[in-house]
Amino acid sequence: MGSRIGRQTVFLVVVGSILSGCSGLTNKLAVGQMVPVVENAAAGARERTDLDLIEQGLPANLLLIDGMVRTDPKNADLLAASSFLHFGYALLVELESLERASSYYAIGRDQGLRALERRKEFARKRGGDLEEFEDALQSLRRRDIPALTWATANWGRWLSLNLESPRAVSQQPRVVAMLQRLLELDPTYEAGLPHALQGMFDSMRPEMMGGRPDSAAAHFQRAFEISQDANLLYRAFYAEFYCRQVLDEECFDTSLDLVEAGPQTDVPEFRLMNQIARRRARHLRDLRDELF
Repeated sequence: MGSRIGRQTVFLVVVGSILSGCSGLTNKLAVGQMVPVVENAAAGARERTDLDLIEQGLPANLLLIDGMVRTDPKNADLLAASSFLHFGYALLVELESLERASSYYAIGRDQGLRALERRKEFARKRGGDLEEFEDALQSLRRRDIPALTWATANWGRWLSLNLESPRAVSQQPRVVAMLQRLLELDPTYEAGLPHALQGMFDSMRPEMMGGRPDSAAAHFQRAFEISQDANLLYRAFYAEFYCRQVLDEECFDTSLDLVEAGPQTDVPEFRLMNQIARRRARHLRDLRDELF
């Protein structure tokens, strides 16, 4: 494993050396040619089951992508890929450090939003009031779904880790608007991820404080149906957010049982997420007495 990490580090240094010797225009052309490599690397990472390899190798790749983004800060495809990778890495580190995870979610959120600025109306209105922001979201089209998805996922997870912050709470309406637009554009994206995200959001707070448990349950169930339970992370989130929020211990235990007994390699693009789900399930079991 060490040799693999070493090769990634060498690759980082070599690419950095190449870019440092190029002009600004040539740099951007080079980055543009590398974006498919980044997207293929992300796709390859999704099919891995070795979490240790991903955890050790991904930070170097995030540094590389950060350099590429600095070189070509308006490359929407690169920004969208980076947003996804930051979301995945934040999920990995979340169980060890909520503070670190929050920082990675924030980066993923910001890069996803920047990717959406390929739409001039979104770029012009995203910093306005809520009504302007909602108008800006209407300018998004199907091509924007990946960036919108990962910006929303990162923002939602960041929000869930910062519920005690008035600044974070004030941003909830924008996340709600993004979720609504995502569900309008394609509720089946990533095998039902928009529904899973809505389910998480609806169950972040108790019902007396604005939570919507009935809506959360319905959205999670729709995500399970669309994915045919191929992405076990949805079940882990269901246990962590919905089952815990409604204090349903049987729901919690059954959901975690399904995660731990679920398939490991049936759907290649969900292998990594399923390994993350299993780790999360074990962590939640360890915390069971504290959660109920």
